[in-house]
Amino acid sequence: MNHSDSERVASVLENAGFIKGSEEEAELLVVNTCSVRQKSEDKAVGYMRQYKMDHPQSKIAVTGCMVRQTGDETNSKDKLLKLDPIDFVFRIEDAARVPKMLEPHFPKHDFEVFADSFGSGSIENYFRINPKTQNKAQVYVPIMQGCDKFCTFCIVPYTRGREISRPLADVVTECKAHVEAGAKEITLLGQNVNSYRDGTEGEKCFARLLLEIDKFHELGLSRVRFTSAHPQDFTDDVIDALASMKTHCPYIHLPVQHGCDEMLRSMNRNYKIEKYFDIIGKIRKAMPDTTLATDIIVGFPGETEEQFERLCDFAREIQFDFSYTAIYSPRKHTAAARMEKEFIPRPGQRERFARFDDVIREIAWKKRSKYVGKEVEVLVEKSEIMENGLYKNTGRSREFFEIWFEAGRPYVGKEVQVLLKKQKGYVFAGELPELEIKGMKMMGS
Repeated sequence: MNHSDSERVASVLENAGFIKGSEEEAELLVVNTCSVRQKSEDKAVGYMRQYKMDHPQSKIAVTGCMVRQTGDETNSKDKLLKLDPIDFVFRIEDAARVPKMLEPHFPKHDFEVFADSFGSGSIENYFRINPKTQNKAQVYVPIMQGCDKFCTFCIVPYTRGREISRPLADVVTECKAHVEAGAKEITLLGQNVNSYRDGTEGEKCFARLLLEIDKFHELGLSRVRFTSAHPQDFTDDVIDALASMKTHCPYIHLPVQHGCDEMLRSMNRNYKIEKYFDIIGKIRKAMPDTTLATDIIVGFPGETEEQFERLCDFAREIQFDFSYTAIYSPRKHTAAARMEKEFIPRPGQRERFARFDDVIREIAWKKRSKYVGKEVEVLVEKSEIMENGLYKNTGRSREFFEIWFEAGRPYVGKEVQVLLKKQKGYVFAGELPELEIKGMKMMGS
């Protein structure tokens, strides 16, 4: 989500006549923040303080989830403005009016020349910003903002606001433009992406949106992904749509957060483990080769040893291919942050994190080992030349496995068949099939 937001902010600034440069030369530094964990906030603040010391003449703007109220010290009461390095802040939905906010900070810049590109601050105008994509083959398309779920551990509803969905026609139009510009993979974004509606007042229609975007397969679109989904809205029509799509990838990221009903109730997740099992059963019946990732919180307030063991047993039964596991971190203004009497000491949290990580690695690495010797399709994301003169190409398979292979040329933005030769942890080393290597030699001879 932050990657997508940054592309839109970059587009607004360039349309206002700013030129992207290096951190060493910048007159303006925009820091896009995350506030899911306290550690990420602390790192961001530390980075900005050091940057201001090294570049005292630069202006620093902050956006993302750490920001509550747009403005500077003259018109905003956002607590971030009390920090010395920060000059002004803006909520991401106000990105379209950032140039107007910059005028008093850059008096020598002629903003009037670019006035036609300015927009008012609204989520609708944010969605309409034409992003400056960093990789035209792989693009991110936000289809909604905010969240209505109010999980007790989560700050998103307070920082991103309530759920607001884009009209379906607008999303489809943007996706088509990306495909016509060369996109092979589109990732749909939302805090709860599958609760998407056709406009904020419309009916839930995530399945219909998926099928509409799938039609662009004829124009060259190969892959459609989405993040992050919520079990409460992972309905049968979504599973049916995914199973029928030509662009579907056999990988689903479906956060569960814990493996026992008591913890889910304490987290206000609004479903039971039985519901999650039911969804996964339907997914694996409709799409047997699907790899499954999830989000897990260990050490949540009140979690007992017995409940933690049930989480581990749950993971073994589901057989996850990956888990984005986090130690619980209290966030101000959330319900869980008020559960101080039930907080688990940090050493105990870390110990449970390590034990759960061992469970996931044992399952995931064993499952991955079965892919060695198979060919998979890799969409290459980056290529680096090595000392031997060959290129190290790295990308993802449709199953979302990270894979690298050597080749005589860079393959960035290309989909290639790769033979998996070796697995180390979560990563595969592969090579091009013999026929393709021979074809390269013939072309080069």
